[in-house]
This record gives sequence, structure tokens and C-alpha cells, in this order.
Amino acid sequence: MYEIRSLKESDREDILEIAGHTWGGYDYLPYSFNGWMSDPDSHTACIEQEGHVVALANLRIIENGRTGWMEGLRVHHEHRGKGFASLLTDHVVETGQKLGVERLRYTTATTNVESIHLAKKLGMERMFDLAVYWHGDPTEIKWSHYEKGIVEMGPGELHSLLIQSRIVPSNIIVYDWKAIDSSTEGIMKLAELSKLWAQVEEGEVTSFSLGFSHDTLHGLEWSFTIYTHDINGFLDHLSHHIELAQEAACDGFFMIFPTRFMEPLRSFDWIEQHEDIQLTLFERLL
Repeated sequence: MYEIRSLKESDREDILEIAGHTWGGYDYLPYSFNGWMSDPDSHTACIEQEGHVVALANLRIIENGRTGWMEGLRVHHEHRGKGFASLLTDHVVETGQKLGVERLRYTTATTNVESIHLAKKLGMERMFDLAVYWHGDPTEIKWSHYEKGIVEMGPGELHSLLIQSRIVPSNIIVYDWKAIDSSTEGIMKLAELSKLWAQVEEGEVTSFSLGFSHDTLHGLEWSFTIYTHDINGFLDHLSHHIELAQEAACDGFFMIFPTRFMEPLRSFDWIEQHEDIQLTLFERLL
């Protein structure tokens, strides 16, 4: 028998056990758990069986209640294949409907067959794909690129320029596997977490990026996202963020960027990750 319930502080050891067998032990759950427990906008759910949590998920309400962000769906490695992921997902969707959100969203790796199958089962639409890349010690990189200047921008000014640029797909900004609308409110929220940079030509944004540092299980990480249609814009922002990661003494960096730039990225001799990894954003309107 099993029970679906909210997570409790006493579930911590079970969460750590599940995380230890996810993403090679580098799962973000240990960091997210504390936040979920103290966040009134997080609606956790788990499946308890024989006194232990064997599966969990969270629905975080964002954008003034309009969006239900689905995250942290995990099943203990010894309990996979039992339908627990489907049960929890259905529960999360039902929670979103009860809370009156307008849409549900989440990101997943394009190689995560089970997660994509669940999204299709729920009738979610695949909005777009972006490439991702992890790198270790940035101080080992002795490369730079400068074609045009990059300026730091305030959220208000950036929003008005981004509307005209059309460089952000579906007007949804992705950062660190999360997503938010590129509305005034959304960009203001991003500015609380990260700094914002752009290249502007004749009053038009030709490229845009955001970046911030945060703690992970393998140390301090610089996380950034680049949006541009132009290869030189991509390389300028990439060089800019590598330099920022070095200045912040980060142990590594994580980048999200348009898939069209995967091939030129592979040409650099400092590239560590040779497997192409992409994330995809799913959405379902309620």
C-alpha cells in the first residue's frame, strides 16, 4: 500500500537517498528541499510506502499565480517502473487545477524518454529546445572573443528592447532549467537573481544574456543563458561569462544557449563535454 501526501522535514533522509542515485549523485534536490519546505508557493507531493518516501515532486506557483512550475519529479531507483511517476504527475496537475493556474510548465532533458512520455500523456505542448553545456574549472580556459561591446542593462530598459528583438523563443526566458515569461514582471524577477547584459545596435537588442553564481554539490557554479541569432554575439557573450566565472572564482559553469551554436562550440579545444545535451520546455494550458 502507498499514500500520497505532502513532504515533511522528517523526510530529509529519504530525499537524500533518492538524490544520491540521481544525476550521478549531483542532483539539486538537497538544495531545493529546504526552499520547498519554507516556500508558501511550493506544493510538494510524495508517495510513501512502508514508512519511506519512494517518489516526490513539487508544484511551485509563479508569475502571480498564473503558472504552475512542475519540478523535482523523482522516483527511488528501486521503485521505478511501478507507475509512481504517473501517479504523482496526475496529482500535481490536479493540484494546479484546484489552485486555478492558467498553465503548467516544466523543462526536461531531451534524452529523458520517460519524462517526455509523461508530458505527451498529459497533453503538454513541446515549446522549444535549447542546448546545455557544463564545464569544470574556468581558469583553465585561455580563450577570449571580442567583436562588439556588451553592456549591463536594467530590467525596465531591457524589457522594452527585447519585445522588438524576437531573439527569445515564445517570449519565455530559460535559466538554470527554469523558465519565466519575458514580461516586465518576469524580467524584474530575473534581475533579483541575476545580472542582465545585452548588445545593442541602433536601438535594437541583437543579443542578450543573464548570469549568476550559486552553490552546488560540486562547488560554486556560474550559470548563464545566451540568446542571439548571430555567431559573433554568441561568442562575445560566451567569452564575457567565462571571464565572469573566473573573476567569481567559480569551480565550474553551466550554460544554456540556442542549439544552432552547438557545432561551433565543439570546435574549441577546451571543450570537455562531447555529448550533445539539450533541454526542452513543455507547456499545458488549463
